[in-house]
Amino acid sequence: VARPANSRKSALRAVRNGSRTTMSGSIKVLKPEKKYECLSYLPDLSDEEISKQVDYLVGNGWSPLIEFASQEEADTNQLFFAGPALYENRYWTMWKLPLFGCQSGDEVLKEIALCQEEYPGYRVRVVGFDRARQVQTAGFIVRK
Repeated sequence: VARPANSRKSALRAVRNGSRTTMSGSIKVLKPEKKYECLSYLPDLSDEEISKQVDYLVGNGWSPLIEFASQEEADTNQLFFAGPALYENRYWTMWKLPLFGCQSGDEVLKEIALCQEEYPGYRVRVVGFDRARQVQTAGFIVRK
């Protein structure tokens, strides 16, 4: 098999040029804490970030829905005897009905505040509900 004469040298040069960053400073270890849904690995969302997420939901034609649960109810436990991907405590209590006709994140933020007033210390999440397909399309924790 014929190889270019400089292939090994150019490969080594590329590795040397690409390895100038130190890995120890860029790798982080996650703290052992409970994680929930897709955005739970990020720092807590600000009201502005929640509003942007809701605007995304509304822009896709999905209705925001607010759910809440106590600490114990929010934690899921895998049922190993029942097979993979089967969890208990998957269902949270719905706060009112889905916000059909919602136009902005401010409306949802007001409902989140009302939910927290009524149930202090509970976890709160926002779910995107597709009324045509009758399914949940997105979900994220807004108050831990």
